[in-house]
Amino acid sequence: MRSMITGGPEGLEIVIPARRSLLVLLFLGAWLVGWLMGEMTAVAPLFSRRPAGLEGLLLIWLIFWTLGGGLAAYIWLWMLVGKERILMGTSALHVKRDLLGLGRRWTYEFYKIRNLRVAPQPAGPRGTGNFKFSGVMGGLIALEYEGKTIRFGAGLDEAEAQLIVERMQQRYAFGEAPATA
Repeated sequence: MRSMITGGPEGLEIVIPARRSLLVLLFLGAWLVGWLMGEMTAVAPLFSRRPAGLEGLLLIWLIFWTLGGGLAAYIWLWMLVGKERILMGTSALHVKRDLLGLGRRWTYEFYKIRNLRVAPQPAGPRGTGNFKFSGVMGGLIALEYEGKTIRFGAGLDEAEAQLIVERMQQRYAFGEAPATA
């Protein structure tokens, strides 16, 4: 197992390291070096005292270039040191995408959780399969919460996800999904 499951005074904690791909890490690392050179080359004319020309167009391009580089840097860092931390406390499930100690934490009250299961991610424009290679979004573990499907466990394969779901269900009896007519 890649994940680590521990029980403590706060509850059951599951730590899932981000999936790493050496090829993607090397490619993104090299791409980010080139991206940084492009960023510096584009910023320099904005601060020079040259005659006005295409600064507006350059500024718009620079904004999109910076956003794209920021996303690539996030994916690279996530693959390098990212972890999903799942904590089953006494009354709620907490999911945190941890990157160097930072990250957002989502809390789901147990009594509102339904249909905890292993569910492969759909691909295509409505699914998160487009970012599956990076492990940035989605996951194989799914649950229903207040009418929405919540996913986590992006760094897991199906067998390990099934073991984690079984362990979580031993800890708390989540409700089943309501029958649809």
